[in-house]
Amino acid sequence: MNKRFSFLSPHPKEISGLLEPAILRRLQREKRGQGFGKDYKPFLTVRDVPSRGRIHRRPALTHNRVVHLLSDLELAAFLLFDWQASVSDIREQFPLNPELTIDIAKRLGIKHPYYKGVLQVMTTDLLVDFQVNGQHSCQAVSVKYAEDLEDERTIEKLELERRYWEGEGIPWYIFTEHEVPVTSLKNIRWLAPHMHSYDLSDAERVQVFERISQALDASGEEKLAVPLKELDAKFNLSPGAHLQYFRHLTAQNAFQWDIHNQLHTNLKARDISISEYWLAKDIEYVHA
Repeated sequence: MNKRFSFLSPHPKEISGLLEPAILRRLQREKRGQGFGKDYKPFLTVRDVPSRGRIHRRPALTHNRVVHLLSDLELAAFLLFDWQASVSDIREQFPLNPELTIDIAKRLGIKHPYYKGVLQVMTTDLLVDFQVNGQHSCQAVSVKYAEDLEDERTIEKLELERRYWEGEGIPWYIFTEHEVPVTSLKNIRWLAPHMHSYDLSDAERVQVFERISQALDASGEEKLAVPLKELDAKFNLSPGAHLQYFRHLTAQNAFQWDIHNQLHTNLKARDISISEYWLAKDIEYVHA
């Protein structure tokens, strides 16, 4: 592990006097904030903190790990990075070394985050790794709604976060809803509500996935709705049933298309590709 993140080791003695036992257990025994790719465990999960709006658990295209996202905006930011071929890893809710953030807070003369008198470990929403022409780079991303940037305390905490990553030599950015491309946002809004619209058994999942895959493969230039309607009729299901299945499975990353440049209303069967994880049956299905 990179020495800059050594405080996440199983025995972070240098911070043991600063944190309550429950937080230490999260760092030590549960190894939160440690690992890479499919082995990474976020410091905070959807069960740990209240969120703004809907929370999301979904498998990532990048590493096929179920990620924990605390708002619709975090989902949008995550999807934008997850669909980039140059992205090799995304770690959400990444913890910051509290010794460093405390020191920065003292130097800036601002209050470090506490809750009911207990020191809180600060986190960055997304830590994104890129691999381009054999060169590795990393970006830290804080996801905030634009209106929150008018709050003085929010600005103070963001400055703490910015100074932290500046000290680590890693670029840090703020991502707001204004950074989400219109087409991408419309596609995300079309898919996201269907993430948990079904809770399929293993057999049902395979059956529906293969049924839709075969229909799309045989339809070529047809509009997406055409083969899905034919499946409804073939299996005597109500109109729109297979479109709902398609949206559910696509939200679970079974099917893919260029969500940044092509609106879902214009899709043809040939525009849809199939996830390698689903083809290999090495999937992380998120149960409702």
